[in-house]
Amino acid sequence: VAKYAAAILIAAAAYFATMSLPAPWADVVAQADRLKSTHLRELLKDQARNDSMFVGCGDVVLDYSRERVDAAAMDKLFALAAAADVDGKRKKMFEGVKINETEGRSVLHVALRAARDTVIESDGANVVPEVWGVLDAMKAFSEQVRSGAWTGYTGKKLTDVVAIGIGGSYLGVEFVY
Repeated sequence: VAKYAAAILIAAAAYFATMSLPAPWADVVAQADRLKSTHLRELLKDQARNDSMFVGCGDVVLDYSRERVDAAAMDKLFALAAAADVDGKRKKMFEGVKINETEGRSVLHVALRAARDTVIESDGANVVPEVWGVLDAMKAFSEQVRSGAWTGYTGKKLTDVVAIGIGGSYLGVEFVY
């Protein structure tokens, strides 16, 4: 499988190399090409660069100084984000606007992390109470599994879980353990 995946990636790269990229994308690709031969060790010697690559919000700190980027590359990435209207799309996502064009529906990932009293509407209805209903049911079920109150067919406590994910999700298993 790996050799086929590699062949597909090589073919895709060759195909896309023949296409002309919009300017913001081309600028990012040029920055990536420029930095390919730069070792991270060299970038880390620049303390001003390192200090500029910390972003904090509350108790959470994002340190991206160990990525192979510099101020010029970040400027191009921010320009690409602006050209792609990432802020506008983010705002629409939080508002429950139907931005999932493939399925014609809202992207409600933010509702999974919203406080109980948050209002996120989709099709004119607040979806947060429904999400919290499912989260509460998942919590109750996982607590029953952990405590042994939920038993298997034989009436014995469950000792093993087989995770069959859909859409690549592993979240269900995290709730149980």
